[in-house]
Amino acid sequence: MKTLSIITASAIALALLLTPMMAVGAGAISISSPASGASVSGSYTIAGTVSPAPTQADQVFVQVKNPSGAPVDSASVTVGTGGAFSYATATGGSSAWVTGTYTITATDTFGATGSSSFSYTATGISPTYNLQGNITYIEHQLKVMNNTLNALAAQDPAESAAIAALQKDVTTISGNLNTLSTNVGTVQTDVTTMQGQLTTIGNTVTSLSNTITSMNQAIQAAQAAATAAQTAATNANNSVSSTQTYVLVVAVLAAITLVLELAILVRKLS
Repeated sequence: MKTLSIITASAIALALLLTPMMAVGAGAISISSPASGASVSGSYTIAGTVSPAPTQADQVFVQVKNPSGAPVDSASVTVGTGGAFSYATATGGSSAWVTGTYTITATDTFGATGSSSFSYTATGISPTYNLQGNITYIEHQLKVMNNTLNALAAQDPAESAAIAALQKDVTTISGNLNTLSTNVGTVQTDVTTMQGQLTTIGNTVTSLSNTITSMNQAIQAAQAAATAAQTAATNANNSVSSTQTYVLVVAVLAAITLVLELAILVRKLS
């Protein structure tokens, strides 16, 4: 236990000593994806370049913060040829993903930094808590711890056995976290796919509702037209009946007039 305490204290002291040294001559990180100010939803990739390109093994710690400054995603990414790095991830997964502007910060092993931002609009669908960010953050801390142990081993060979035992434990934990990270990533992909399907279903239901509303309006218009036609037919029928009655009265009057004239004519002739 005493040896472990000494190692821990030495690791902290070494980290404090190395930090200013690493900051000297640090380069810069440019984030090319997502484009600054772009609107992001669902799966997306954080990509960029460390300049100048590192000549040694390098890691970039990427962190995404919401409009309130709370971390919502993070990862430790290996820097490749030419200083390029890339991290595939997805929006959403917790209640911390609210509508607004999100900030991306990136810091590499040697102190180079960079930042960017993007906008996000909450969908209202909130799946269960997303562990991906926490897992990748822990992985990053384990890598930092392993680098510190390597430096201590180089400085104090007498403690190499104890340091090797610690590094073995760190490697085991890292392996377990990688497996867990893969499983969580699969679940997140499924959840993101489900979100898209639910959104599509919601849009379809809305479209169907609008169609039904339009059909109801058309039916109401047809019913109104039918009522108007029926009223017109009734009025026409009443007009026809009135006309028939008028014609009949005129015919009767004409007949009576004709009979009277005939009677007068007969009387004159007699």
